[in-house]
Amino acid sequence: MNGMDIVLINVISYMGGLLTGLGFCFKYKKHFLLRTSSHDQLSEILNSIHSEISSSTNVGPPVVASAHQPIIASAPPPEVFKEVIIRTN
Repeated sequence: MNGMDIVLINVISYMGGLLTGLGFCFKYKKHFLLRTSSHDQLSEILNSIHSEISSSTNVGPPVVASAHQPIIASAPPPEVFKEVIIRTN
């Protein structure tokens, strides 16, 4: 195999993959894109998506921040951290 054969095989593989991807996009474009003709249809689609997401996730009780206690990020105390030394010979 010379260099021209390798280049030809690479070009054919690239074009085959590209055309296959475009073919799938054209065939299934209705599944990829949402087409609406009015604002009401768009609102209905978004509401159905939000209801599916909220029904499928198990959400805990809401967290309410009190005015007396601010929310502070927490991290382990510095005593917990250990120094790791890696030595190579």
